[in-house]
Amino acid sequence: NIENVLVATNDLEQVVQKLQASQRPVLLIGGGVSRKTAQSIQQSMSDSGIPVMTTWNGADRIDASHPQYLGRPNTWGQRAANLLMAQADVIVAVGTRLGMQQTGFNWQEFGRNAFVVQVDIDKSELEKGHPKVDLPICGDADSFLEDLLPKIHGRWDEWITYAHDVQVALPLNDPENETGAGFVSPYDFYADLSELATQNDVIIPCSSGGANSVSMQVIKQKFGQVIITDKGLASMGYGLGGAIGAAMAHPARRTFLIEGDGGFAQNLQELATVAVNRLPIKIFIFANNGYGSIRMTQKNYFGGAYLGCDTETGLGFPDWHLLFESFGIPATTVDTNWASDSNVIATLESAEPHGYIIPIDPLQTYWPKITSRIVEGGGMESNPLHLMSPDLDSTLFARVTKYL
Repeated sequence: NIENVLVATNDLEQVVQKLQASQRPVLLIGGGVSRKTAQSIQQSMSDSGIPVMTTWNGADRIDASHPQYLGRPNTWGQRAANLLMAQADVIVAVGTRLGMQQTGFNWQEFGRNAFVVQVDIDKSELEKGHPKVDLPICGDADSFLEDLLPKIHGRWDEWITYAHDVQVALPLNDPENETGAGFVSPYDFYADLSELATQNDVIIPCSSGGANSVSMQVIKQKFGQVIITDKGLASMGYGLGGAIGAAMAHPARRTFLIEGDGGFAQNLQELATVAVNRLPIKIFIFANNGYGSIRMTQKNYFGGAYLGCDTETGLGFPDWHLLFESFGIPATTVDTNWASDSNVIATLESAEPHGYIIPIDPLQTYWPKITSRIVEGGGMESNPLHLMSPDLDSTLFARVTKYL
């Protein structure tokens, strides 16, 4: 029923008034905003001057170099974006369900200083009770943005300048991260991939663990790219099937798949589909000898009682080169200089599928992140989004929390 998706004029005008009166607004764009609409609103978005963030599902709706872009907040998001979200005075969330990965499990702290607007086509999402939403609007995300942006004319230069200063002060690869000798840093890998990938590429970072979360902390997307994650459930094994679907939906476009070895092993038979159809998928396997996230959970919450998380505790993995070879797909083990290796570049530029084995340190650290603790009674309590671990130096924290 179209009456259920059209936004009332008075709701739209209230959002306009709130934004025009704001000092530190954020427009949070989710996957409910279509790529077609994202393309059509680029000029009106720029003309409006409004600062923009995206969810993981909306990651490709704006170029990372856009002067109004402030990052991707999330429980595994960018620290700068999380801090800036907490300092916003108006948040207009369009086409995002504002689930707990987006708001943090300590959702009571989401938008702590802001008037929060949520625009979603599903009324039940607006009524679920979390987070605090001051103005829920049931309507179509695309139509809402197309109507809203031409009405917005703001000058938020001071806020945007401050936001970019915060981004510079908080590097995407936290200084506390450690990568052992002989291994490739997943943070450096994604930084290199961001440089190499063109605006015509399709990027599938999957399924869970570092291959997934580090991508959304580090990737500097180019507008025109298609970026698809399995964010909702982080279902292991999604990657190869997802990449095949994306490659077939976007013929003649190069597809990058980045998947952990544990997840890839759960659906590796689909290499046959890649091989038979000669799909231009570049398959990067983060080889860290197991289930990194499960290993980390067993370490942090079960005192290191490891079980079924790596080859030492019950897992088994194939010889990756032999596996790819058995399907007629060439494979290469890369090192820290992979992005400048002429042989690797040649395979990336070919129209044929290729496998790349990336040695990732099993003890690789993944900072920053939201930490949780076990409280009395056995329950879990999480930090709010703006308090990621490790803690910042007090001087730096004061610098990046000016409005907190």
